[in-house]
Amino acid sequence: MSKIHINPYSLSKILKKKRDKKIVLVHGVFDLVHLGHIQYFNEAKKHGDILVVSLTADKFVKKGINKPHYNQYQRSKVLSSLSVVDYVTYSDDFHASKVIQILKPKYYVKGPDYAKKEGDIAGNLKRELSILKKNKGKFLTTSGEQFSSSKLINDFLINDDFPQSNLMKKFKHNISKLKFINDYKKTLKEVKNKKILIIGEVIFDQYNYVSPLGQPSKENILAVSSKKKEIYYGGVLPVIKNISQICNKIDLVTLYNNKKIKSQIKNFLGKKIKANLFYNKNYIDIYKSRYLNINTFSKIFEVYNFQNDDIKNPLIENFLLKNIKKYDHVIVCDFGHGLINKKLAEIISKKSNSLAINVQTNAGNRGFNLFTKYRKSNFLCLDEPEFRLGFQDKMTDLKELINRSSKKYKDIMITRGVHGLILKKNKKPIVELAALSRGGVDTMGAGDSAYSYASVFSKYCKNYKLVSLVAAIAGALKIKIVGHSNFIDIDDIYKSIIYLTK
Repeated sequence: MSKIHINPYSLSKILKKKRDKKIVLVHGVFDLVHLGHIQYFNEAKKHGDILVVSLTADKFVKKGINKPHYNQYQRSKVLSSLSVVDYVTYSDDFHASKVIQILKPKYYVKGPDYAKKEGDIAGNLKRELSILKKNKGKFLTTSGEQFSSSKLINDFLINDDFPQSNLMKKFKHNISKLKFINDYKKTLKEVKNKKILIIGEVIFDQYNYVSPLGQPSKENILAVSSKKKEIYYGGVLPVIKNISQICNKIDLVTLYNNKKIKSQIKNFLGKKIKANLFYNKNYIDIYKSRYLNINTFSKIFEVYNFQNDDIKNPLIENFLLKNIKKYDHVIVCDFGHGLINKKLAEIISKKSNSLAINVQTNAGNRGFNLFTKYRKSNFLCLDEPEFRLGFQDKMTDLKELINRSSKKYKDIMITRGVHGLILKKNKKPIVELAALSRGGVDTMGAGDSAYSYASVFSKYCKNYKLVSLVAAIAGALKIKIVGHSNFIDIDDIYKSIIYLTK
């Protein structure tokens, strides 16, 4: 029987026939097999007779962006070609606990980095050892030379669409991995109990999956067959969900019309977030329906249901005039659908202790909802077309425009899609960071995800390179998610920092 990629249960039946043999189990991602792995396998097998390598299945690899580099079948083929390896199996989980329970190895062996507590970056070892102990197995660590698959991939496996090349090396120059990690942890500690107000529209994003039928015989239109639909909580809500992972004191200000929507929003946010939801009879709750080809995931067209006019909000005005000074930091998600008119923008600009703004243009307001309606901010985040619209200037060098704006808007981050992002923080040099992803399934909300973390880190983190890195990671992670079916896990950002800075 082939030793490659055997189901753990099937492998267990094989091993039961070899009861007189000592089973040694090693587990990991093994994304790029190198000399350190070979030494690790050889040393591990010295403790027994049969060496089993357990792989983390692709969907459970938690090493951040674009990981694993090689899929589980490719990784299996490489490992099974090594003479020291007897069997290759896989774990359909984030850890090896189930594999240990099924195979009951005599020894479970990890590399030399696991001899110290900080070596367990994934945080799974305690759970694995608990299962190992119940099955009377022993835990060992090897003592061979350490290498890093992630570092080798970062340094040598360069793709045209994933520029882990000179730009990233220049970015990391003069800042150590330890510095990035320490500054990251320090920022999270600083942010945890700050009082933050988030203002923005709630948008319901409906994804209608259809199968194209072709052109009807009597009309020049596309006919489609409806297959399924999904509705996601969008707009300001994903931004809040991301930030709530790092901050315990968040308040929301938004508008609604339908009372059912009010309860839906409150249930979605939970008790941790205080939702100040203001009713307005003239407001239309925003639904954006996108029609997608179910076979290719390509978007065909979209339909907006909203009122695209400025709405008078005396209740919100009074709330902000009375309360905005109580907040350490105010974060604005201005989608330009009526919530924040010029008067409200003036109050926010004038009264906020600290202000981050993201002002968006879209098919409903292009050319009219400009960042210039805010007189000042501590952090401004826009995509490049939105930034240039504010200046009515499509030709001037982008960096020159950024420097021209920095007196009024201080820290500025411009997102540029596949071209990455540019950040100007305080009097620091402008930093450019290339896009970190090789591709994804859905770009919607990538800029919002980048903004959600950058809006906080720009305020509380002095390491300007870390601010841009966290934003770029959040954006890259988001394009792997369909719609707002999930949010950016703060642990994935942390692990991405670790592996990208190797």
